[in-house]
Amino acid sequence: YSFFDRKIHFWKFGKAAEQADLIIAISEQTKRDIIKFLKVPESKIRVIYQGCHQSFKEIQSPEFLNSIREKFNLPEKFILNVGTIEERKNLLNIVKSVNGTEIPLVIIGKKTKYFNKVERFIKKNKLQNQIQFLENVSMEELAAIYKLADLFVYPSLFEGFGIPVIESLFSKTPVITSNLSCLPEAGGENSMYVNPYQFEDIKSKILFLWNNESERNRRAEKGLEFVQKFNDENIAENLMRVYRELVQ
Repeated sequence: YSFFDRKIHFWKFGKAAEQADLIIAISEQTKRDIIKFLKVPESKIRVIYQGCHQSFKEIQSPEFLNSIREKFNLPEKFILNVGTIEERKNLLNIVKSVNGTEIPLVIIGKKTKYFNKVERFIKKNKLQNQIQFLENVSMEELAAIYKLADLFVYPSLFEGFGIPVIESLFSKTPVITSNLSCLPEAGGENSMYVNPYQFEDIKSKILFLWNNESERNRRAEKGLEFVQKFNDENIAENLMRVYRELVQ
């Protein structure tokens, strides 16, 4: 955001927080940010996590999954990254982490100027046949690609919540994500965590899970149990609790 936009947004958010009777934050991280930057008392904030689209929770037929694999020409085994291709999402360090391996990487996300930086590294290291960028992917197709992936890698530097992490967990695909921000809240104890600034750390965690199918399966099963806390019923119940608290 530009300097002017930041000033306007900060003023608007500050005013809204001041006037509100209660504030709903989408994670403990966001709650800490509201307290720190908007000087709101903790007693005024309730944390209610977000959910994700129903498509990621549905069981898709093997025939449909195979059709998606063929449509997008996906490898038999691959790791997946989903998200806007911008600096904060840290794609370059994922690309660096698969350099020198033969692990296919599939990336889905809108490109920004940062993509040029990633592309230069890919060309310099001749990774064009190992790394695949997909566009025009529908929600149902995206859900299928999550299910087809062997690993989901998301070493973002900062998030408000991290919806792609729970999309992956609902899809029974194990997650490697950052040990920063709110991401441990979304990933739970059976996701694997990395220092996102160190591509060597990302690489070692990828290689560990890539070469250990039983560990991937264990984490996928445990992750699916954990992620049920983010289902629609729980979120709706928590929201209603806040509304009732306000009107009593």
